[in-house]
Order: sequence, then structure tokens, then C-alpha cells
Amino acid sequence: MNEQRRAFNRRQFLQGMTQFAVVAAAAPALGSSDAWRGVDCTTLTAGRPEDVGMSSERLEDVFARIQRRVSDGLFPGATALVARHGVVVGHRAFGSKVAGADEPVTLDTIFDLQSMTKVLSTAAAALALVQEGVIALDAPVARYLPEFAANGKGAITVHDMLRYSAGLPVDNQFLDVADDETVWRLMAETPLEYAPGTSVLYSDLTYRLLGRMIAAAAGQDLDTVAGTRIWGPLGMNDTMYNPPPALHERVAATGYSDLRGYTVRGEVQDEQDWALGGVTGCDGVFSTAMDIAVFCQMILNGGAYGGAEILRPDLVRRMKRNNTPQVTEAATDTSPIENLLLTPKGLGWELWTRRFSSGGMRLSPRSYGKAGGAGTFMWVDPDHEIIGVLLTNHGLPQPFDALHWSRMLDAIGCAEFFDGIINAVHG
Repeated sequence: MNEQRRAFNRRQFLQGMTQFAVVAAAAPALGSSDAWRGVDCTTLTAGRPEDVGMSSERLEDVFARIQRRVSDGLFPGATALVARHGVVVGHRAFGSKVAGADEPVTLDTIFDLQSMTKVLSTAAAALALVQEGVIALDAPVARYLPEFAANGKGAITVHDMLRYSAGLPVDNQFLDVADDETVWRLMAETPLEYAPGTSVLYSDLTYRLLGRMIAAAAGQDLDTVAGTRIWGPLGMNDTMYNPPPALHERVAATGYSDLRGYTVRGEVQDEQDWALGGVTGCDGVFSTAMDIAVFCQMILNGGAYGGAEILRPDLVRRMKRNNTPQVTEAATDTSPIENLLLTPKGLGWELWTRRFSSGGMRLSPRSYGKAGGAGTFMWVDPDHEIIGVLLTNHGLPQPFDALHWSRMLDAIGCAEFFDGIINAVHG
């Protein structure tokens, strides 16, 4: 069983990876809060591509390419959504919810988002608590989670965690420990791998502990914090952790789990997060393309959507800008896996880069997005005012290493999808 668990661990390749240390630079301080007056409250409506300066013919080509990949058996199914200027100009479903089964994906199919959780739940919830004065970005994590101070981590800030610069390794899993509290303690005591703030290293462990800290500070579980402050006010009714059995027929299955002995459906595919109950800061959120588009439109609007005021504009700007001046794109954007791990980051968000971004090569330089390890992607291009969402049930690469991460991206064609969206813009 131990060998099976090690084989299934999607981050085995990443453990102990040499970090890229560079000269640290101080992050800019959070600006004063902006008034809500004048904030864009655009809500998504349906329309034609030509209504917002896009080509129907070129957009159909984008969707046809997804269909071809599904027909070729590269992944079982998908939904895709494209919006511009608040207008949904394309929303399509492809293939099957379960490989080899006659269960067609529909527009409201719910997907396991894996690491998109870091933005949709954890980072957004953390900033909501900053807005309420419950936590502070420059405060030490140990103020809210005292056990985190072990092994010289007492000065690491909430901001360091959110920007993937806390000094922690990519992960530190304890699948052979049955007691959850012991697992959490062992994770919190994980030693540093590099000096905080001097580098970037994408880390599930960091965000898992960040979710734990949010729950401790708020006195509510992470699911409740995100649900009451983000998803509920936005009407994201299909966004949740641990979909109840009544919804499982709407959920797309991911891959087979050797540890569990069945194909995973309605449960987070990551084994450690499943073992901890499915509600963590790094993985576990399930959602639909439309719910994700609503969230992205809220960010594009500057923190509001319709009548819901979710995050102050200054917090949204802080969330999506480069928070990691200690690293450069030129030095770190050298392969798909290093793009994920080492390139400049926002708070939760990945930032677009020119070579190996999952958002392709044609988004504008200020674009931001997030990939999920089972084959899900969202990107926002503020210069074109475009939102693109591509959700598949490819499942986690097996094993999770540089080669298989690249193969998954190539199989899904996420770069082709986002390049095609920009190609559909007239002029």
C-alpha cells in the first residue's frame, strides 16, 4: 500500500526540488481603501460574438478544436466558456462526464477544480477577512496559527503565503498518519526550504496551511468563509466543497484512485486533501464554467458584481498584480512545470508569461489566471476584457512530473484555446 500511495502522489516529482534563490525585494504596501463609488457592476449576459467585436466563425473554430480532442480520446469531456465586455459569446459542452460511459457533459456539469481552489476559495477568502479587519496581510501567520511558528517560521506573513513566497516546499504529505490533527501539526512544523521572500515556489502545502489559518482566524471552516463572503453573494450556487451525493450525477469523474480503489467522482482527486476531509486551501472546490465566469467578471469589475460588493478595488488590484518582484519572467519561464512553480505570481493568481503559460502566447501582458491539476483553466485578459474558462475531466497526470504535466497541457490544448479566443477578436 505504501508503494501505491507513493506512486499516486501527484507531487512526488516536485518534492525536494531545488529552489531558485534570488535577491529579495520588499513588496509594496497595501494602499488605502477606495470608495465603492464608480465600481463597475457589470453582470454577464448572453450575446453574439459580433456584438463585442469578435468573429463567430473564428470562435467556432476554437470549439471545434476542443471537440476534436475529445473525439480523439485525449480526455473524456469538457465545458468551455468565452465572455467579452460582460457578454457570454460562447458556452459549450463536449463529451462524457465519465470515460467510456454515455453520460453527456452539459453546460451545468460540475468539475473538480483542484488548484483553482487557491484563487476561488483561499485567496479570495483571505482578502475578504483583510477587508473585515479579521486578519492583516503584513501580520505573521503564527498570530492566527501559533503552531506554524515552529522551526523558525514565526516571521512569515500572510502576504508571503498568498504570493507563494513563504519558504515552504511544494508539499509535505502524511498519508500514513490517520489522525487529522497530527497531520496538521506535522505540516505546520515543516522546516523552511528557502529564505522567505527571496524566491517563488508554488506550494500546495503553503495554501493548505493558509486555509487552516483562515479557519482559525475566522472561527469558521474555510468552506463557510468562502461560501458566505464570496460564492453566496455572487450567486455561485454550483460552487462548493464536497458535492453532496444528490449532485454526483452532475459531477464529472476524474481518474482512478489506487488508494481508494475506485474512479473518483464527487470527491477531490488529490489523496492528501481527500484524506483531510476534502475541505482545504489548496484543492477541493468543485464548480461550473458559468460560476467561474461570474467570479472572474467580479474581479474584472474591480470587486463587485451586480448588486454584490465582494472585495474593495484596492484589494482586487493587489490580488492580480505582480507581488513577487524578487523573481523575473526571463529567468523562470523556462518550461511548463517551471512556469507553474517559479514564475512571478499575484495573490493566488498565476500571471501570464510569454513562453510557457497555460494561457497561451497571445493574452495581453497584464493577464492573470489559474490552472487546476486535473485539467481545468481560467484566464482573464483585462486589456481585451475577455474571460476564458476551460474545464475538463482529464484527471491528474500519472505520475505528476514535468513530462506528464506537459503532456496533459498538450492533450487538452489549453494554450490553443486561449490563443484562439484572442484570434477571434476583430482588429
